[in-house]
Amino acid sequence: MEVKVNTKKIISLRTTRAWSQQQLAEVASVSLRTIQRIEKSGNASHVKSISSAFSVKPDDILVQEKQKFSVTKRVKKYLSAMLAFGSASLLYASLSVASPIMLKVDASSNNEQLASIHLLNEEGGESEMRIDNMLKFEVSAQQTPKNQIRLKTKVYEFKGAIGFVHVSSPILLTEFNKSAGIKFTTSNGIPLEIQVTPEN
Repeated sequence: MEVKVNTKKIISLRTTRAWSQQQLAEVASVSLRTIQRIEKSGNASHVKSISSAFSVKPDDILVQEKQKFSVTKRVKKYLSAMLAFGSASLLYASLSVASPIMLKVDASSNNEQLASIHLLNEEGGESEMRIDNMLKFEVSAQQTPKNQIRLKTKVYEFKGAIGFVHVSSPILLTEFNKSAGIKFTTSNGIPLEIQVTPEN
């Protein structure tokens, strides 16, 4: 029997603390690649280091045997239902995959442009922009049924030896080719503005 970690639990614990994968790797004293592999495959290596980083017991982040069974049972039921609908249903499901969204991100301070980049954002994934030792901006874009674009954002400010500290998580609603903005002032009084424009 192969032991696996609960990847959803690890990702949830990490994002609740507003940690990047790199930050978790540093706290757990493992490599970034190890964290990426654990979150992707559930590989149970370094489970003691990871659980210690979150101040939980190793058993709290392992997949329990009955969870595996219930997931397997649900998958079997789901596959049986899918086969009942026939090949037309499967074709429809495969065509309904969301497309990536191109985002133009502009950052400025006192009307002076600091950065302007394009990020290709896969639905459900996060894209990131950093400005030296000042700002980190993460964004996830999702198209709504009403053809609007919902932008879930996270803004981090650089705090010297501490590194990047989460300061805000605004959610923006816009449309293709219309910008949505975030304005804030850093702890040392620098006004910053970020404009995000979904492009089609």
